Amino acid sequence: MGRRSLKLVGVLPCLLFLTSVVVQWGPPPVEAQPPKPVELPRTITFVVPFAAGGGVDIQTRLVARHLPKYLPGLAEALVQNEVGAGGRAAIQRVVRSKPDGSLVGSTYTPDALGNQAAYGAEAGYDFSKVMLLASTYHQPYSISAGPKSPYKTLTDLKNAGKPISFCATGGIDIAYAVIAGKEVGFPVRIVPGYKGAPVATAAMLRGDCEAISFGLEFTDRFLKEGVRPIALHAAERSKLWPDVATSKEQGYPLELEISIVFFLAPGTSPEIVQAFRGALAKLYQDKEFTDAIRAARYTPTFGDASRTQEIVSGLARLYSKYTPDLREALARIQ
Repeated sequence: MGRRSLKLVGVLPCLLFLTSVVVQWGPPPVEAQPPKPVELPRTITFVVPFAAGGGVDIQTRLVARHLPKYLPGLAEALVQNEVGAGGRAAIQRVVRSKPDGSLVGSTYTPDALGNQAAYGAEAGYDFSKVMLLASTYHQPYSISAGPKSPYKTLTDLKNAGKPISFCATGGIDIAYAVIAGKEVGFPVRIVPGYKGAPVATAAMLRGDCEAISFGLEFTDRFLKEGVRPIALHAAERSKLWPDVATSKEQGYPLELEISIVFFLAPGTSPEIVQAFRGALAKLYQDKEFTDAIRAARYTPTFGDASRTQEIVSGLARLYSKYTPDLREALARIQ
């Protein structure tokens, strides 16, 4: 037993030596390859479905101006206003484009979902298939009346005993006025055709209608002109309007929000999508950019792709509930 043990002990160092030689003579370890750079177009175009000078247009132009800093290889970002079909034409263009990142959609989220709910297949797109990038400008909606209006609360609208007339542009304001009317219990009469929220607001102030329904920050600009808020469709009161009760406080748990969504065509590669998402996330942390947004009198909020998907899904459910009412309201004004 002793000799065998000695022999075995003597063999072990030889085996270890041979093993070390094999390891040293083997092929060199494979080094991790750096990720392949994402191939993006030299020029991208943001497609906006509204005329120049509006909230989406102004904020998108600021994004286009500053985004090249965060997208490698991007030389220029342009903005094109493609007004038509109530905002549907611009979305159709992006959805049907080559999925290479060259066209980026930028629109109000409620408009995109509202058009699809109201027009169905005729909208020309399925927003559930676009590649969501991010969202911004998350603002609660409101209902306001003119200075000579007798209405001060949502219950006043409910007890009016007649349809409440709303001056409207043809977009979110129609949908949210109709939804509020259904939730609170007052009939709505839409006075359509105003080219932009400022024009619709001026129309109410001169007596063309009794109320308007627009976002908080926009409406706030016209309080000195005589616009009087009735309710804010939010979970909590706003610092801008500390004395204006929310719909929930008035007994009607309405939470209606406006936001701007950025998106790419269906089928865009994950690498391109992630490049845009990462660039937008960095952009909204850039002080020079956010200061420019504030200088334009907007609030630079940011929702990543996950948060944006929650917003889109929530709006889809909301509009699904009121699709017949939205279609009826549109039929009356067309």
